Amino acid sequence: MAAERYGSRELMADGHSQLELMLNELLKFEEILGVIAVSVEGLVMGTSGVVGEDVDLAAALGASLVGVAERTTRRLGAGAATGMSIATTDGMVHLRNGGEFALILFTERCDSTLIMDACDNAMRHFAEVLSPA
Repeated sequence: MAAERYGSRELMADGHSQLELMLNELLKFEEILGVIAVSVEGLVMGTSGVVGEDVDLAAALGASLVGVAERTTRRLGAGAATGMSIATTDGMVHLRNGGEFALILFTERCDSTLIMDACDNAMRHFAEVLSPA
């Protein structure tokens, strides 16, 4: 069967389709403009609503930010970083840490707690597809 390689993981073609469908589901929330799924190495695992040359750069920078947040919160004794939101002049960028992967969401200005809640289901499904029981 055809497989695609993402870092050290191999996902079968149907698993990749499931990931894309999950990302597309997030776009049903009107505030969410685009989403990128990235590996801990910063490699793009899937996208929805985001196109162009900047996808790879955004993925690498997003993975780096997740890593910095993780190390910072642990050093401060605050536990594992599960997500963060950055307000910009044009909207917001949200990062959701899934351990072996992360989601980078580009949104309008909105309540970051609601965005993180909207990600919960997608994060669970993503983890199941990447590490089937």
